Parts: sequence; structure tokens; C-alpha cells
Amino acid sequence: MEEHELEDMFDWAGLSNVYERHGYKMWLSGLEESIDAELLDNLSNAYSFESAEAMYYDEFLFHLKIFKGICKNNELPPRYW
Repeated sequence: MEEHELEDMFDWAGLSNVYERHGYKMWLSGLEESIDAELLDNLSNAYSFESAEAMYYDEFLFHLKIFKGICKNNELPPRYW
């Protein structure tokens, strides 16, 4: 994935302020291999990143990994009940 594609994903999810602050670090760390647009959209609905200017990249990565784990492990199989 190219850098502009990662930027487009963040813009679509409404997290352009986070990408402006940490985009280069995301692209260098290979974050785009482990996320998709749907995950970012759900993350932006669950978290408020109003203070993105004061947030460190490690903080964002922590919230993203926690949220990804919750989404992955919180799905029940069909007809669970």
C-alpha cells in the first residue's frame, strides 16, 4: 500500500488529524499491513481523538491494538445462543 492510500483511509474514517500528526511514522512502521478502512472507521466511532496534536504515536498505536483485539475476540459464532 502506498502512503497516499494510507492517508485516504484515515481521511475516509475521519481521522485525518491523527494522520497529519503521525502519518510518516505509520507508513514507516508498516501499519497499513495490519489495518483496514473498516477498522479505522469503527475506531473513530469508538474513540475521540480531539487532542491528536498532544498524543504520542505510541498512545495511538496502543489504542488501535486494544480496539483491534476487542473487535477480533468479541465476535460470537452464528447461533451462539
